Amino acid sequence: MVHSSLRTATAFLLATVPTLALAAPATLTNPIGTNSISELLANLLGLIAMIAFPIIVLFIVYIGFLFVTSRGNPEKLSKAREYLLYAVIGALLVLGAEALSLAIQATVEQL
Repeated sequence: MVHSSLRTATAFLLATVPTLALAAPATLTNPIGTNSISELLANLLGLIAMIAFPIIVLFIVYIGFLFVTSRGNPEKLSKAREYLLYAVIGALLVLGAEALSLAIQATVEQL
């Protein structure tokens, strides 16, 4: 049984190895489209910003709805203010990361 499968594997290898050796050389293409790590990180950060900003806008609209529906209830107003603070902090983090990335990239390009 073992000899039979060994013979089959050997026959398969002997049949395919010459074909693989004579095959045309393959060329690899870059699927990401960037040539350096800095370009990759800049593209990735841009993608994150493109996704984060609409979410932040929707979150701020939701917070406005919370303010309107609170009707003077102190607990609901404090919760809406807390959510607004979190939304502003999130927006500042995304903007700060984008600005920091651009500053670092400009500094590296000057070197």
